[in-house]
Amino acid sequence: MNSERKVGLFFLVALIVIAFLIMKTGQFSLFEKGEVYTLQATLDTATGLDKDSDIRLAGVKIGKVLSVGLKDGKAVVTMEIHKGVQLPEGSRVKVVAKGILGDKYLEILPGSKEGRIGAGETLASEKAVSMDDIMDIVYSVAKDIKQITSTLKRDSKVNKDEKQIASIMDSIERITEDLRQITVRNKDNFTTSIDNVKSFTGDLKKDIPVLAKKLDKLSTHLDEVVAENRGNLKTTLANAKEGTRKLSDALDYIDSVAKKIDSGEGTIGQLVNKNETGDNLNKTLVSFRKAMDSASDYLGAFSNTGVYLGFKSEYMFDVADSKSYFSVDIIPSATRLYQLEIIDSPYGKIRENSYHHVITDSSGNVLDDYTETITSNRDAMKFTALIGQRYKDFNIKVGLIESKGGFGLDYEPHNYKRLKFFGELSDFSRENDLAPRLKIGASYRVYGNFFLDAGGDDILESEYSQFFAGVGIRFRDDFFKHLISSMSFK
Repeated sequence: MNSERKVGLFFLVALIVIAFLIMKTGQFSLFEKGEVYTLQATLDTATGLDKDSDIRLAGVKIGKVLSVGLKDGKAVVTMEIHKGVQLPEGSRVKVVAKGILGDKYLEILPGSKEGRIGAGETLASEKAVSMDDIMDIVYSVAKDIKQITSTLKRDSKVNKDEKQIASIMDSIERITEDLRQITVRNKDNFTTSIDNVKSFTGDLKKDIPVLAKKLDKLSTHLDEVVAENRGNLKTTLANAKEGTRKLSDALDYIDSVAKKIDSGEGTIGQLVNKNETGDNLNKTLVSFRKAMDSASDYLGAFSNTGVYLGFKSEYMFDVADSKSYFSVDIIPSATRLYQLEIIDSPYGKIRENSYHHVITDSSGNVLDDYTETITSNRDAMKFTALIGQRYKDFNIKVGLIESKGGFGLDYEPHNYKRLKFFGELSDFSRENDLAPRLKIGASYRVYGNFFLDAGGDDILESEYSQFFAGVGIRFRDDFFKHLISSMSFK
């Protein structure tokens, strides 16, 4: 077995050991589901609840029903709750329906105590109002209303005619009594009113001659005013006549425009009278609507796109230097992804500078004559641009890897999203007939958005192979997504 295969086998075994230690430390399995814990609840009735029915807290699903049994005449429900959801002590359960005819689910009513409910404990229940209870209440109310209406109907038929006559006589008697009381109370007022009318007519008899004289003077004054302003009145009448003529001309112009429109002249006339113009306008509006629908579909599709920003730094143990990555992952759907990276790599351009040295003594005799060559390696900025397709638990990617053509393969267990294995093969035309650059490793998300990774780089070439370990952060960023959406739409 040659050295390249030995190195590759060594790193493969090392990765398996690392993965095994991570699994043992984290106490998980690649094939088991997310961590949960069980609780029980005792209900008077579990009507509508079945296995796998939802369990919700504040309307959010936090688990499911594992089983529904019977104990001492009551329903015993075993629940499976996500481990990340902690319930306070005193919490209760209640059977709730999704709408009038909807499925039933268990709603958890959180308690107000400070402690937390542990696995295996039993929750108290709160009686829910069922449709049968509501129908019983409605039936009772309807029965009472029917009894009241029957009583009113029976009483109204007894001596109906006699009651009507008695009611009429009572009304007449009350009206007569009211008129008598009004007359007695206002007797003095009636007398005063009559005296006032008599006094008013006497005063009016005296004032009429005076009013007649004033009206005669007013008429004479009006005649004088008309005589003095006769010229102004003529001018006013002439202006009114001119205004009437202009109004008539305006109406004639409006009539002319209406006739032109009716005959199909001009743009408005064609729009009103010709079907072709109307069809063109309709086609234009339809095209505009399709364009707006397309834009809306584009924006709607991009609103579901996930944009993730990341940064990580890997330490290369053999060269005692680090490599930094800034990444943008765009995931438009569950089966497609785009990956962009900017890498600050310690493997840059290699420069060789030669210096000629001549050493002489004080007399000018040459003591030494040699040439010195100094090799320097400068950092380089590299780029990664990959297009990926997801198939089950695998991501297959192709494109540029650190400014060289290549492809990559990721494996992410669907039942444990913290762990990822990755491999990259690139730079197939290296100098000096070197093998392509192969990088393999594993990444583990330790807390929140932070992750650790480790593996081997360039493992097909023993002279250049490196063991690396790194730390990084990766998070979803909606602001950056909206920025990309606005730039693309323009």
